[in-house]
Amino acid sequence: MAVNETAPERAPRQQLRHFRRGLKQGLPVAFGYFPSALAFGVMALTVGLSAQQAVLTSALVFAGAGQFMAVNLLSGGAPPLAIIAANLVVNLRYFVMSASFSRRLKISRLEAALVGFGVTDETFLVNYLTGRAVLPSEGRTASDEDSAGEEPAYLPTSYVLGVNTIAYAGWVLGTWAGAVFADVLPESFSAGMGIILYAMFIALLIPAAAEHWTVGGIAAAGGGLCW
Repeated sequence: MAVNETAPERAPRQQLRHFRRGLKQGLPVAFGYFPSALAFGVMALTVGLSAQQAVLTSALVFAGAGQFMAVNLLSGGAPPLAIIAANLVVNLRYFVMSASFSRRLKISRLEAALVGFGVTDETFLVNYLTGRAVLPSEGRTASDEDSAGEEPAYLPTSYVLGVNTIAYAGWVLGTWAGAVFADVLPESFSAGMGIILYAMFIALLIPAAAEHWTVGGIAAAGGGLCW
């Protein structure tokens, strides 16, 4: 007897399975975020922010490069409007990434807001590339799409949220740890750990761009917007 699978993602059990798989795939990103967020927590305190303000910044902004830049500008006495404007310019690349990413999702506006908030350089790459794995959606798999020369099937929203959630948790928890334990960490720590964010992105990007030129093009376009 055939089972109706026209909307498999609607089944709670399947949603939970996709979410768990997303958590697993996003775990390396969370581990990579933690030391960088730790460094941000330390730096935030050095420019006069409280531990609560540092954690709140990471919880509401969730943009590593933008947050480090904001702290540097704040230490130089830049006005709030200048910091906001600079962050908008730096984070323009996420519009490019989100536009490409949206073609692979069928979601409501509320879901789009949740997914969009979690788009970072690293979560974009992980979600984009793991779409080539066998993730059933609308009765097709990514391998079926590849053989037809088409884009991979729609990604399950719960899977994407899983990747984004674990990465977000790593960033916020790392900021909290940095802010709380700033007094016991060496002064040179923040400078050394901040570079991990960029090293991780490059490590994800190079093999991705070599296999899928689309990813490299999107990343290059995003980088161009930052400049």
